[in-house]
Amino acid sequence: MSEARPRDRFFEKVGCFLIAIPVGAFIVTATAQELNIPPVGLFLGATVVALIAGGFGSESRSASPTNVTPSATRPHAAPQRRSLYSQMREIVERFESGEISAERRDALIRELRR
Repeated sequence: MSEARPRDRFFEKVGCFLIAIPVGAFIVTATAQELNIPPVGLFLGATVVALIAGGFGSESRSASPTNVTPSATRPHAAPQRRSLYSQMREIVERFESGEISAERRDALIRELRR
């Protein structure tokens, strides 16, 4: 009868931008009009604030301990852990591609939640 068509991931990925760009432009324009400043000035001001805030946030996370050992004697750095979201997304993509069964998918997700 009817064949199951695979989901078109292009529209899922691009669709949010097709909505976010005009909505964001409207918000910036409306805010700039209320504040009586040009939209470019509002955008540049927000960018500067974001850069300053991002700089302070990254500084506090990258503070090094006082007793630093030379890099030659330091053990290998631990590998970066992937986020729970990226691990779960990978499991779902493997299921959608037919690589794993629904039971295996559910078992993997239960294991991640522990």
